[in-house]
Amino acid sequence: MIQKISAVNMAQNKGLNIVQNKQLNETTNPIQKEKYNYSNEQLVSALKAFHGVNTAKTVTFGRSLNSALDNLRSSMVTCRDLSKGMKGEPVGYHIPVSELVDEYNDELPQECDAIKTNITLNETDDKITQARTQIKKMPDGILYEMAVRQPRNKDERVDKSIPLSQKIKITQDPFIEEKTYVLDTKGKLMAVIEDGRNVILTNAGDVTKITGSNDRLKVNTEQLNNSFKPFIPKAQKVEDKEIKPSIGEGTEIVIGMEDGRFVPEIIDSIESFERKVNNGEIVLNQFVANPDAKNIQLVMLAGGFGSRAEYTNASSDGIFHNKKDGAQSTKGVFRTATGLTPMETTFISLHNAGLLDCSKGKLKIGDNIKFYLNASGINKGNGGFTVDLYNKMDRPGRKSIALFPNDSMSRLTNASANMAKLINSGNAAIAMIAKEVKTEDARGNLGIMKLGKDNEIIEFAEKPKVIPDGYEKDGKCLTNTFQFAVSQEAFDALSNLEPFFPAGKGKEPRDWSKTFMPIIMTLTQKDDINEIRNDIEKVVGAEKNSIPLNVIEYSKGLLDGQKVYAVPTDEPWADCGTLNALYHTTMQIASNDFELEDFERKHVLDSINTQTGLVASTPEQKNAIESKYDINGQVMVVPKAVKVNPEIVDKYIKDKLITINE
Repeated sequence: MIQKISAVNMAQNKGLNIVQNKQLNETTNPIQKEKYNYSNEQLVSALKAFHGVNTAKTVTFGRSLNSALDNLRSSMVTCRDLSKGMKGEPVGYHIPVSELVDEYNDELPQECDAIKTNITLNETDDKITQARTQIKKMPDGILYEMAVRQPRNKDERVDKSIPLSQKIKITQDPFIEEKTYVLDTKGKLMAVIEDGRNVILTNAGDVTKITGSNDRLKVNTEQLNNSFKPFIPKAQKVEDKEIKPSIGEGTEIVIGMEDGRFVPEIIDSIESFERKVNNGEIVLNQFVANPDAKNIQLVMLAGGFGSRAEYTNASSDGIFHNKKDGAQSTKGVFRTATGLTPMETTFISLHNAGLLDCSKGKLKIGDNIKFYLNASGINKGNGGFTVDLYNKMDRPGRKSIALFPNDSMSRLTNASANMAKLINSGNAAIAMIAKEVKTEDARGNLGIMKLGKDNEIIEFAEKPKVIPDGYEKDGKCLTNTFQFAVSQEAFDALSNLEPFFPAGKGKEPRDWSKTFMPIIMTLTQKDDINEIRNDIEKVVGAEKNSIPLNVIEYSKGLLDGQKVYAVPTDEPWADCGTLNALYHTTMQIASNDFELEDFERKHVLDSINTQTGLVASTPEQKNAIESKYDINGQVMVVPKAVKVNPEIVDKYIKDKLITINE
C-alpha cells in the first residue's frame, strides 16, 4: 500500500474517519496538489492508510512517486548468481539514499511536504520488525530518516508505545559527489557513505562533511537502549621482537574457492600477507611445530552464497554485490584497524598453534599455501565442497582435515592445538572449537550446541531464530566457530552414504551444519539402524527406506565408536560474517578488547582517533577522512573493495598451484 502525507499538521488527525474539505484545502500545499491533481478524497485516504485506518482505500499517485516508493519497498538484496542457477537468500535492504534524494528533489517543493512509508525489515513466524521512513525537504538539504521499532508480536498494533531501537538521519543536497546508503541486515541498520576509494560506516556516530564547499552532507545515527565503551586503549609497550628460525615443519593450508566467487581478491590478499611477512613488516613469534601438525590438513573455505555474505551488499560498484549479477567482493578481504584481513588473522593463530609455519622465508604460495578451485558450477554447499576437495587433494600422511572460515577474527592458539590433538587421537569423528557468546548475537546468525559428558555435542541447532530449550544459560549460548576437524573415518562414512542422497534442492544441499553434522551425530549417538536411517533420510530429503540398511550399518561401523566433540575455549574469537559483526569486532579492536600481536597493536594506535571515535584501516586513510569530515562517535572506515585483474588466477592455474574440479 502506498501512503503519503502532504502536510505535517495533517498527522495530528490520526484515527479520524472524516477530514473536512476546508481543512484539507488550507493545509495542503497548492503547488503539490495542482501538480499531481490529488483530490481531497485521495488525501483523506492517504492519511487513513498512513495511520492504519481499516476503512482506508489504496491510493495511487504519480508515476515517479510510485516508482520511488516501490524502490524503498523492493530493495531487498540477495546472495545469488543467476548465471549458475544459484538462488541464494534474502539478506536485507539496501536503500540508495543519494539516488532517492536526487529523485525527490523536485517532488518536495515545500518544507512541510514529506513522503512517508513503512517497511518490514525482518519477519519470523511470530515476530515482525518494522521501520518508518520519511523523505522531507529541510533548510540545509533533503532529509532521509529511518526509525526502527523493537520487534513486536504480529498480532500487536503498531503504536507509539513500542520503543525505537535505531534511528538514522541523512541530510544532503542532491548531486553531491558522495553516495549514501542505509543498509538493513535482518533488522539492524548501518549508514554507509562512499567517498572515492573509502567507505564510511556507522550505526552509533555522526559524520558531517566539513564546510568550505557548497556540498552539504550530514549523517546522524543512534543505536538506542545500548551502551558503548569509550575508545580508551590500554597503555601497552610495543616491543621489537627478535626473529628466530622456525622449529619443525608444520603442515600446509589449502584455500578452497568457488569459480567466479572472489577468487582474484583472495589470492591478492594472501600475496600481500606473504610480502609483509618476508619484508619484516609482520613479525611473529618463533614457530614451534605441533607434533600433530604432520597428520592434519588445513583447509580454509573462502567464498560462498550464504546470507552471512550480506555485508558484501552495500554499494553498486564495489563493496557490495547487486541483486542480479552476483558478488563482486568478499568478506575475507576487508581490512580492520590491525591492517590485516580476518583471513590473515587466522593464519597468525595457526602459526602460534604450531600448525602452519608463517615465518619469514617459510610462508610461500605453492608450498605451504595452495588453492583449490571448484569450476564445476555446481553449488553443493560447504559440506559437499569439502568432501569433493578431500577426495581430490594430495595429502600424503595427513588423514584428517581441519576447516576454518575466512570471515572471523580469532586468537584460538590453544583451542586449535587441542582440536588437532583430539582429532588425531582416533576418538573423534568431529572436533569443533566452541565459544560462548550472547544469545542475541547467536540468534539467527550462528549455530549453537548442547554438550553432554566429556564435551560431546549431543544437540546442535543451526542459526535458530528461536532459541530451543536447554541451549541458553545466563543469556549466553555455546556457538560453533566453524573451526573444526573431521576424521578420515567420518569422510569415508559420508562418501559411502552420498550416492543414496537425492539431488540437492535449494542453496546448500550439502551443508556441514544442516546436513553432515546431523548425519554424523545420529551415526555416533544411536544404535538402532532403522532409526538412524529414518534420521538421515529426513535430513537429506530422501524417500523413506531408500537408503539400504547395510549401507547405514557399514557407515556406522567405519566410525567405530568415534563421537562428535566440542573444544570449548575462552580465547578471543569474533564473528565477522556480517557487516554489523565486523563493525562490532573493529570497535573491540580499537578499544583493546581483543588480543593483538605487537605489530598489530602499533598499527591500531596509528589508525584510530581516540578523541573522535574514528577507526580506519590505515593511518593514511584516517588522515584522509579527518581532512574532509567531522567525526563524533563510533565510525569505521574500510577501503572500497575493487576487482583484481583476473589474470592473477590464470597465473596460478598455469603454474598448477590451483586444482580445478571439472
